[in-house]
Amino acid sequence: MIIFLDIEHPKALEDLSYRDARVQTMEQRRRLFEDLSGEACHIRHYSEFHREESAAPAVSAVVTSGNRSLWEDYDLDRDFAEFAAVIRETEKPVLGICGGHQLIGMLLGGKAEPLRPLAPSEPDPNPSYAPGVLKEWGFSEVHCALADPLFAGFNGKAVVNQMHFWHLTQLPDMLTAIASNHNCPVQALRHRARPTYGVQFHPEFYDAQHLDGRKLLQNFFSLGGKPRREST
Repeated sequence: MIIFLDIEHPKALEDLSYRDARVQTMEQRRRLFEDLSGEACHIRHYSEFHREESAAPAVSAVVTSGNRSLWEDYDLDRDFAEFAAVIRETEKPVLGICGGHQLIGMLLGGKAEPLRPLAPSEPDPNPSYAPGVLKEWGFSEVHCALADPLFAGFNGKAVVNQMHFWHLTQLPDMLTAIASNHNCPVQALRHRARPTYGVQFHPEFYDAQHLDGRKLLQNFFSLGGKPRREST
């Protein structure tokens, strides 16, 4: 079984149109993870998650969502105490996606900040979201570690979907960067001793012309010892 941890703050869900769209999107991702892993996938909001659940023998991996909320809306130590205990102790694969990637880094002692301000003539790919700040938006290339199993078969680069304006600027010693690009030096991270990963991009949002996100998820789910499904 896969646990899909929803890290969105309840404050963001007060916007009913966003809440309805998010419920649909989370369900689509849940079904995708089931398809790629060959296992059941259950959604848990962070406020309802307990570390004992992830320790159950039936659970093979934990995946986090991203989030729209700003980190200032949370009390990280309180809100994510259970998840923090998991990433400090578990030997099972964990994957943080976008905000979840930043969350793993911060809970273990790293630092996250917005990307740089836009230059006066620099185009903004999504002016309605964080205006004036550089954003990575849409498919772009990242350079990745050849030896890491998360990037097996990628030959040192991947084209993945980006939707963010924050990034990790500092990592604790137990985490190492395993992918980067010119805007963001920590496009992916891994714990040095355990299969705990984070990716700044959204591998779940791939399309027929850009399948690297799907392949990455297949690689991740294979870390739990289950046979992965081939790309179609």
